Amino acid sequence: MDGAESITIALPDAVLDVIVERAAEQVAMRLQLAVEPWVGVEEVAAHLSCRRHRVYDLVCRRHATGIPHRKEGARLLFKLSQIDRWIESGGAA
Repeated sequence: MDGAESITIALPDAVLDVIVERAAEQVAMRLQLAVEPWVGVEEVAAHLSCRRHRVYDLVCRRHATGIPHRKEGARLLFKLSQIDRWIESGGAA
């Protein structure tokens, strides 16, 4: 070694499992965001098992509670991973 000291910390398996799980989630999310395509209303409706009209209703909600989306001209665009996180955090479909 180059004279640097090393420190070893013993962690309980449960704590180590949480750290590994969260790190894996962060890596997966970054990879997914890098390659995940934008989808339209049809795909979101199919993903949520609802009608297109319901997706439009969710878009019309106030910004803080509405479904996450982007507008490109007249088109509405979505990332399914953002939709899933929105639902898991209390959004409703």
